[in-house]
Amino acid sequence: MRARILSILAYTGAGLTLMIAVCVPFVLMGVFSNVVAHAGLHIDATYSGGTIARTIQRNGYRIVVYQPVQPRLLERVEPFVQIVFEPADSLPARVSDEVDLDGDGRPDVRVSFSVPADASAKMRGDVTALNGGDVSLADVADESFSRMVVRAGNQIVVRVPMNKVVAGR
Repeated sequence: MRARILSILAYTGAGLTLMIAVCVPFVLMGVFSNVVAHAGLHIDATYSGGTIARTIQRNGYRIVVYQPVQPRLLERVEPFVQIVFEPADSLPARVSDEVDLDGDGRPDVRVSFSVPADASAKMRGDVTALNGGDVSLADVADESFSRMVVRAGNQIVVRVPMNKVVAGR
């Protein structure tokens, strides 16, 4: 009789342990999410493009200009400015826009690209620097984090490298 009671208690304990083991990830997921959310972690500007500086409204679409991104000590990226054209569905077949990157009221670059009908097609474009603060790019696609023209969802992302001499000031 005693062996039977011990056997029932052992199986009951094993079953409860298994139920707890199955439920713990679901219960703790919220705790882990809160800890990560309050830890102050964020995506590095090299990957996100930085913070939005201003939005320029055009006929049927908008151009979002980001703050310049300066590389950190061990990052092997050129300083750049990200420009986003959105929504890509509303863009004309050929885009050629002069964009003010630094907010002084004068255009700094001319961005030109064709929007392919196939959203998954590789994009190519040109960036012409209108002053000495930026670098001109010819027929660029997705060469690096600081030199690119790519389609990401319903956005066209253009990254313009800054002149290292001007960016270092």
